[in-house]
Amino acid sequence: MPNTYLLHHFLECAAQRSPDHPFLIHDGAAATYGEVDAGANRAARVLVGQGISRGDRIGLLALNSRFYVEMYYGILKAGGIAVPLNTAADGPTLAKFVRSCGARMLIAGRRFEKVSKAAIESGTPLETLALETTPRLPEPPGVRGLALDEACEAQSDESSGLALTDLDLASIIYTSGSTGTPQGATLSHLNIVSNAHSIVSYLELRPEDRILQILPFYYVYGKSLLNTHALAGGTVVIENRFLYPNVALDTLEAEQCTGLSGVPSTYAILLNRSNFAERKLLHLRYVTQAGGGMSPELTRRLMKALPDKQIFIMYGATEASARLSYLPPNDLPRKVGSIGKAIPNVELRVLRPDGSEAEVGEEGEIVARGSNMMSGYWGDPQGTAEVLDEHGYHTGDLARRDEEGFMFVVGRKKDFIKAGAHRISAKEIEETILESADVHEAAVIGVPDEILGEKILAFVVAREQSELDPPTLERFLKSRLPPYKIPGDIVVRDELPKNESGKIMKQVLREEFRPPTEA
Repeated sequence: MPNTYLLHHFLECAAQRSPDHPFLIHDGAAATYGEVDAGANRAARVLVGQGISRGDRIGLLALNSRFYVEMYYGILKAGGIAVPLNTAADGPTLAKFVRSCGARMLIAGRRFEKVSKAAIESGTPLETLALETTPRLPEPPGVRGLALDEACEAQSDESSGLALTDLDLASIIYTSGSTGTPQGATLSHLNIVSNAHSIVSYLELRPEDRILQILPFYYVYGKSLLNTHALAGGTVVIENRFLYPNVALDTLEAEQCTGLSGVPSTYAILLNRSNFAERKLLHLRYVTQAGGGMSPELTRRLMKALPDKQIFIMYGATEASARLSYLPPNDLPRKVGSIGKAIPNVELRVLRPDGSEAEVGEEGEIVARGSNMMSGYWGDPQGTAEVLDEHGYHTGDLARRDEEGFMFVVGRKKDFIKAGAHRISAKEIEETILESADVHEAAVIGVPDEILGEKILAFVVAREQSELDPPTLERFLKSRLPPYKIPGDIVVRDELPKNESGKIMKQVLREEFRPPTEA
């Protein structure tokens, strides 16, 4: 598509082509491309007026909303670097991210005034706290306050026409931290634009497509849904009530959504705790899944629930602007468990530790190359050097290729358990546990053991109305796994710790079993 080499060009071009076409729908209210583009222009003019210049980092803390979208594209139009922030963060955690990226300004939605000011009290380099509406609390000392509703209203809605190149940074996105400390992936306009074009191509997105947006915009997968639909000229239907899955499904049907995207836990909830499988979903054309491997059992259940829909199993990373591979729906029935092949304009290889190419069926690390790869982690040259080298971006995921070139992830390098003489994939045990009709979710970790080095520990959540108990599940596993892969303990929980995008936080579970620090 012409004139889309910068990320905010997606919005501008769609507004020029179809200014009255709905871009956002939230709680039944629609905002057109022309309206959102005008709002982003006003936001950009406010930011420039506050002294924001090319390359300045600006934190963005808000729920999915029209406000978020206008501020996001407004930051880009002003030449700033958008830093989406986790809406579940407390004050000290928020301050840590702000200090990490050196943000000059924090833009916060109406619900986040208190936590924003708590972050400032923890110490930040912020010069300006820009709130969605008039502040209700006293202004923090040393930081300028700004009410964006009033400031934007006074601005022209014409574009300022700031000159940028696609090599300029567009965003710093912090990794989910599901396995450790979050790091800020630096993504240029070129990175994100390239990835969006590839995704629009293989999903065949069109202006008439409507995505049900249940993933948060600060999450790279959620932000990808926004950007790809802006590129395609489609519609984003914001639904922040997935805590009540049937309410979200009501919205999907009422707004005639053609697309639904989620992580594995999204589909576990829909299949286990809603009437998803009984609904007609007449307008739904496709679903996508990413954000971690989905078990073959859950995949088959999803296929059964949606026999006439396209199901795209995808794989990616924050460091890759979102997407690296996908499995075409036509190949899914015969390749369940595969992440497919590289998306357009991406090269994926399975490499041995010495950098040579692994043979068919041989296990190695997935290494990626393409214009969508980050330039590094912000302010972390050591972390960058650990994942970027002459071969490309080292994902940390171990996989094998079959004879047709389809990839199958075996597990993460850091998620293998060393029990005695055995190196055991936590992913394999989790997928076997999820074959039980009594299990809703599962997470397997290794915990310190004096004899084995590590002992296998499984956390499980029962399906509703299930009589799940550890001895029964252990007998089930013994019929499917060798003795050395059977968990030493099975712990039944009401729920597993997750971040707001739905990923299970194994690090939280590991912390429970970390030995006390010696004095």
